Amino acid sequence: MGAWGKIWPFRPSRAQADADRLLAAVTQISRQPSFYGDGRIPDTLEGRFELMTLHAALALIRLRAEAGAEPLAQDFTDKLFRQFDAGLREAGVGDLSVPKRMRKLSGEFYGRLDAYAAPLGAGDQTALQNALARNMGTEPFAPALAAYAFAAKARQAAEALENLMRFDG
Repeated sequence: MGAWGKIWPFRPSRAQADADRLLAAVTQISRQPSFYGDGRIPDTLEGRFELMTLHAALALIRLRAEAGAEPLAQDFTDKLFRQFDAGLREAGVGDLSVPKRMRKLSGEFYGRLDAYAAPLGAGDQTALQNALARNMGTEPFAPALAAYAFAAKARQAAEALENLMRFDG
């Protein structure tokens, strides 16, 4: 009997396990030092949220294109928001304020998902640059970030879904 059987009689679903791996990959990619610094994304709670949102959006766009990936997309999104919640609490946001902040983050996340998905789907790099500059406040870095997002989307589309759930550094 594995470790799960010792503490919990049920195993996580495949979608839940894959969502854990996908969230770990999105988190690792979003924390790459090359995204942060002078003229790039500020290394703040807000800056990290923006990069997590961009990478989560790329993952969700890929999942939307895959038949039968709805359970994985939902589990991934649930876990992502639990991570945002935990991040707020670790940053010292009071328990009574967390639900209000989470509603705000949720609206911002889904607004950005739409703002990024439309130009990525249409191949409109200028529109994506404008959305990234507006949301991240880094106009000089927006062209490079938009080019990166288009390349990541193309790379993800060309590979099997399982490869989305790994991080290659």
